[in-house]
Amino acid sequence: MIKTLKFAVALVFAVILYSCNDDKPDANGVFEFSSVSIGAENNGKILAFYVKEGDTVLKGQELALTDTVSFAVQKNNLEAAKRAAALLQSDAEVQTAALKQQIAKLKDDLQTTKRLVQSGAAPQKQQENIETEISVLESQVAAARATITNTNNANIGNVESLETQINGVLTLMEKCHIVSPIDGVVTAKFASEGEIAVAGRTMLKIVDTNSAYLRAYFTSSQLRDIAVGQQVRVVANYGKDATRKYVGTIVWISDDSEFTPKTILTDDERSNLVYETKISVENDGYLKAGIAGEVYLR
Repeated sequence: MIKTLKFAVALVFAVILYSCNDDKPDANGVFEFSSVSIGAENNGKILAFYVKEGDTVLKGQELALTDTVSFAVQKNNLEAAKRAAALLQSDAEVQTAALKQQIAKLKDDLQTTKRLVQSGAAPQKQQENIETEISVLESQVAAARATITNTNNANIGNVESLETQINGVLTLMEKCHIVSPIDGVVTAKFASEGEIAVAGRTMLKIVDTNSAYLRAYFTSSQLRDIAVGQQVRVVANYGKDATRKYVGTIVWISDDSEFTPKTILTDDERSNLVYETKISVENDGYLKAGIAGEVYLR
């Protein structure tokens, strides 16, 4: 009876030990969120700031507005220059009308002169002079048409160049309206209304809280068991046995090893080198940056 009891106790301890080993995570890490730093694309005074730290924003939502006056003045000047350039267009028919009238009259005279030459009432030289004069005037008409065409083409090019410049200024004006590129939460502001925004300098930071990822580390011996696109079990550890379970997807595996970060535990405590991975997890609202996480491949 005593032997049977000892065996049962030993069996229970074996099951417990096996269960504990089975529940040991394959990798550890911390949860992080993707974020974007947003700044002005033009220099100018900040006229309005529509959000504050902690606000939830949507993709495309306007966050701030910088001064557009200088761009508006530039746009108006370019539009005036465009209108002036358009007025320089010439009508070749109008410009050559007088020459064509002279040609028409000379052609009538030529017909009369031809009849007189045929009847012997006028010399051949008179006919030739009229024909020469017609030829000169026709050459003048052709030259005038070519000049007008070239001038008009140059004006058209000028108008198109001005249109391009106007569109460029409109783009700059549009960029004065600073919008969010993602859905997220404003976690930091580095500027206020009335300050001068400098192109390229960060004005605020937005964190994408909808999607989180666990930055976890695997040993080289575990690489054969993981691949990009693979689904794994992820457990968020809040301390004092408070946990939440998630399904994660491995989205990145580093090509290079690194020394194990001091805050990370590995399955093999003797391992010095590990490979960093990113595991994407859909946030249910409970995940926060810095929370410890565990990864289970089985």
